[in-house]
Amino acid sequence: MKHRFKTILTLPPLTVATVRGGLSLLALLAGELRGQTGSAPVGVMSYAAAENSTISLGVPLLRPAVVTGTVSAVTGVNLTLTGPAAGAALPLVAGESYFLEVIGHVDGVTTTLVGQRFEVDEAGTLADAGGLLSVDVASAHNTAAASTLVGLVNYRVTVRPHWTLAALLGTGAKAKVNAAVSAASADQVLAWNGVGFSVYYVRSGEVPQWRNTATGAASQDGAILPPGVGLFLRRQAGELKFAVPGEVRTTAFVRPPFAGSQLIAGGFPVDASPVDLKLAAAAGQTPSAGLTAGTAPSNADQLLAWDATAFSVYYLRSGQVPQWRNVATGLLDYSTTAILPARGASLLLLRAPAAGAALPQMTPFSL
Repeated sequence: MKHRFKTILTLPPLTVATVRGGLSLLALLAGELRGQTGSAPVGVMSYAAAENSTISLGVPLLRPAVVTGTVSAVTGVNLTLTGPAAGAALPLVAGESYFLEVIGHVDGVTTTLVGQRFEVDEAGTLADAGGLLSVDVASAHNTAAASTLVGLVNYRVTVRPHWTLAALLGTGAKAKVNAAVSAASADQVLAWNGVGFSVYYVRSGEVPQWRNTATGAASQDGAILPPGVGLFLRRQAGELKFAVPGEVRTTAFVRPPFAGSQLIAGGFPVDASPVDLKLAAAAGQTPSAGLTAGTAPSNADQLLAWDATAFSVYYLRSGQVPQWRNVATGLLDYSTTAILPARGASLLLLRAPAAGAALPQMTPFSL
């Protein structure tokens, strides 16, 4: 059973600050590797948190795929894949959590479902020795409705393990964060679900492990970080530095709009602008459907970027072409400015996305 984040805290009062410079990718080993092996480009991203600081944390790099193939048939929630391991039990590991992402179509032209993601039903998949892939159609992390599954025939898909607390920040004796007998004394990871935070920390002891302050002794090593979702990390003693290796997404990244607050992270290892995330109109385009522009932050969609001490608040200012403005800088338009850091996360508040609004898609960057 997959771990779910639970709300236990409310968001503190927000203050205004300026966003500091964007973060860059440490290493991107792209053209040569992909040209020689046909695999996804890979890279390494570095992260740092000073003593007694709070940083936002986004992880756009991906864990390596365990299955890549073409959907040849869909029966209910089960997908039949063609590929190197067709007909054989899929190489999933019990206890891991996985998701399926649509990466292309056999005709090389159709893109309707490219970028959509579905959670894998690990128990159902592991129980099928014939190699069928079961999808968890009830998961809130799916980006499309269950009714779209039948349309996956002839699409190429990949299955990847999720980033988890243990995979990202270690656990046990190899934990990268400070452990303690209480959350108050340990480093903390805060997960936002729209109304508050869940607090995670590494509980020291004979077998150190991730805990959730709301669920007690149950191990949270497997708590997942879904694609495009961010975290906050509170560092206690000493500076924290760590690196995350992974694969680079090379197809569209889909983020379905929904009303309320969400802590978003990018799908690619580059700083991004509101236009990149389809949260504003690019030159010559009309505004994205489902966005709410207003005359003040109180009646408009908002973006809140964290700079380690406070939030910088942007809102979608109404006009012939709505603009993302910073409440501290007045008339400046930040719609095409990279205010969303690749290594960080930002709070996005959507007032009322229109029913049936087109899904915002972030176009892949050029390698």
